[in-house]
Amino acid sequence: MKNLSNNQWRIFKGAGWLLGILLSIVGALVVFTLSNNIGAAISAALPIGVFAGISIEQKFQRKNEQIDPKNTKMMISSLLFGFIIFLALYFIIKIL
Repeated sequence: MKNLSNNQWRIFKGAGWLLGILLSIVGALVVFTLSNNIGAAISAALPIGVFAGISIEQKFQRKNEQIDPKNTKMMISSLLFGFIIFLALYFIIKIL
């Protein structure tokens, strides 16, 4: 009998990046519709796309291994850094 818990996903490499790009496009469209500012939409799309692409790609390529707390902490700090950059760019564009 086969063990059903060891099913491997057959997802091609780069699928996480494509999903990250799709998430960044959706995020940019949401920010653009709320603010009518293309600069804010672009600055929102970049951190969302990069970090979402990295995390989704790692999730797809990882087999059945434990998640290291150090990697989780690094990803959270990277997302926080991206959010701070987004706010900084948004307020710089708003002032200019």
